[in-house]
Amino acid sequence: MHWIDATIFILYMIVLLCIGYYFLRKNKSTEDFFVSGRNMSGWHVGLSVVATDVGGGFSIGLGGLGFIMGLSGSWMLFTGLIGAWLSAVILIPRVHPLGESHRFTTFPQLFSLFYNKNVALVAGIISAIGYLGFTSSQILAGAKLASASFVALDLETALWVMGIVTILYTVMGGMTAVIYTDTVQWIVLMGGLILIGLPLGYQAIGGWEAISGTLDPDFLTLSNITWPTLVNWAVTIIPIWFVGMTLYQRIFASKSKKRHKKNGL
Repeated sequence: MHWIDATIFILYMIVLLCIGYYFLRKNKSTEDFFVSGRNMSGWHVGLSVVATDVGGGFSIGLGGLGFIMGLSGSWMLFTGLIGAWLSAVILIPRVHPLGESHRFTTFPQLFSLFYNKNVALVAGIISAIGYLGFTSSQILAGAKLASASFVALDLETALWVMGIVTILYTVMGGMTAVIYTDTVQWIVLMGGLILIGLPLGYQAIGGWEAISGTLDPDFLTLSNITWPTLVNWAVTIIPIWFVGMTLYQRIFASKSKKRHKKNGL
């Protein structure tokens, strides 16, 4: 690992920890910690949701899918867009007022409202188990990406670093730190891919002539997919936008339009 690469990596981790520490000092209540004081703008919430959706799964998982299917793998993103649109039209307008009026701070509290505390407890346990796997896979994907980028950084060390940093800034700063670090990570990820990764990769493999001359034509079309596969993706991915705990937490964290009008904003 070159010292410049190591410096950039270390500084990036320090910046994430500083964000967590900053909001540790700013948070004054339970609502500040769990739902950012219900004062996050739509832009921040939206970027946070996108960053969560296109993190390790986007950079590692979809890259592998593209390697297997080619451009047709992008249909998986399309099913995600359908889920995002449906949640924006159907879910958010109904859930946000409930969170505002009942001062919810967690996703299972919705089940307590409609059913009872036992159902809420079961929902909380299921969410905890599910997000152990989800979060672990995201950290593992980030660690694999880091260890692949820096030859001297082995996977186990990368896992420890990524895991400890993620836990620390989350525990210190709560939801606000998560949303702001998500925003920073999304900018870094997309900026790196668009400005560095894709141009350098395109040049290194010899440009379009090398791509079209090497790959099977099926890899360069959007029709290299079967209907059962597309339906399986839709059945799997679209409901995630309705049951994902992270989406509900960000809904509860967003500003109320009524408060905007009341404050003259």
